[in-house]
Amino acid sequence: MNKNIVSLLVPVLVMSSCSFKSGKNENSVESAKTDSITMILGSYCTSYEEGIKVYTFNQEDAGYTYKSGVRGISNPSFISELYNDSLIYSVGEDEEKTASACAIKYDAVNYSLSLLNTQPTNGGAPCNIAVCSKKKQVFTANYMGGSLSVFDIENTGELKFNKLFQFYGTGPNRERQEQAHIHSVNFTPDGSQLWTNDLGSDKIRVIDLKTLSHNEKNDIDLPSGSGPRHTCFHSNGKYAYIITEISGDVLVLDIKKGNKVEIIQTIKADTVGGEGSADIHLSPDEKFLYASCRLKSDGIAIFKVDSVSGLLKKVGYCLTGKHPRNFAITPNGKYVLVACRDENAVEVYSRDFNTGLLNDTGKRIEMKAPVCVRWIK
Repeated sequence: MNKNIVSLLVPVLVMSSCSFKSGKNENSVESAKTDSITMILGSYCTSYEEGIKVYTFNQEDAGYTYKSGVRGISNPSFISELYNDSLIYSVGEDEEKTASACAIKYDAVNYSLSLLNTQPTNGGAPCNIAVCSKKKQVFTANYMGGSLSVFDIENTGELKFNKLFQFYGTGPNRERQEQAHIHSVNFTPDGSQLWTNDLGSDKIRVIDLKTLSHNEKNDIDLPSGSGPRHTCFHSNGKYAYIITEISGDVLVLDIKKGNKVEIIQTIKADTVGGEGSADIHLSPDEKFLYASCRLKSDGIAIFKVDSVSGLLKKVGYCLTGKHPRNFAITPNGKYVLVACRDENAVEVYSRDFNTGLLNDTGKRIEMKAPVCVRWIK
């Protein structure tokens, strides 16, 4: 169905800026231009399938080409940014003892991947992963485990388990907040802390990176029943933006006063009660903020960022395919690639630099249950 027609039928989406252009759903669209960057995709799949794939993507005309993939990881849903020019790290998002963190060698010449080693996370359903280059450590957020795993990076690039932070707590939603549910790994702009969102207890768990320790007194309380999921920080170090999965809000936090964090705005991303908001990112110029919402009226909420106050104004909503999870904006800001898990495709949207609004190019990168989009910079 044409996405413009859908937006007209749903009153709460009258600001939708998403239109559909016809296009072929091709596995590879070659580009004649040279402004090409490397993209790595993560997904839900068995260990016998290529769960992580490498593509080149042209950020001028949205052309793309499949390069390679790697097998051997069950449910490699989220992957890290490139570390030390030749390494990436992936979760294996299994719920039980097979839950893992994996080290992968990246060959930039051949665009190829090879699995180095796999380590148990000791916490179920690791759903997010990040590398701290300064400390040479990898962290995984374990959703079902309610925990945060820490791994040391060996000289070979392989992972070695270091420690586990176990969290406890509940929230008012008995079905979804029956225990701690750790969902993301984010380093503060000054590099002194790691923030991990606890969807189960409506808190940001704060880890001191210098001492690699946790003190509950430093945790940040968020609105009851909100279910914080993902965070992004403004480069000026003054503001943090959090998408809450259950309440569907974007919380704007003033963080420039150190541990005295203050919520200065709450604004809706999900206006239809889908209770499935997922990811959040600022545009490269930080003039706009985007947040994905699932389960009802799946799409991307679009906000304009005030350059002085950091506050948000909602300017649009773009309908996407089913179950948009992680998404990524090209470094030049021209395109937004959305991993739509239940469409089995990464959808490509062009972005208006002046209005922030999105337009469906009709291009689809076909992949089974895609979850994560990463640029190799």
